[in-house]
Amino acid sequence: MSKEVLSAISPSYELATYSTPELRDLFNDWLCEIEKEALIFLKGKTIVDPEMVARHLRLERESTIFILNKLARQGDIDLQVPRK
Repeated sequence: MSKEVLSAISPSYELATYSTPELRDLFNDWLCEIEKEALIFLKGKTIVDPEMVARHLRLERESTIFILNKLARQGDIDLQVPRK
């Protein structure tokens, strides 16, 4: 999963270095709204897979994994990889 997260972060970081402060602010505003929507969707659920969240948010799986990892780093959700 770490490889997937890094692949989602790298292009975003590259774009951020070329963007204007206005575009970065707009992106951060959008990201905050997506995070809120994800938290509402996840509320009360004990187990979900990234594909389910991606479909709900209408985002690609890699973008969703990035958002879920960000929410986990902030302490908003508990993210665990299931054992097989």
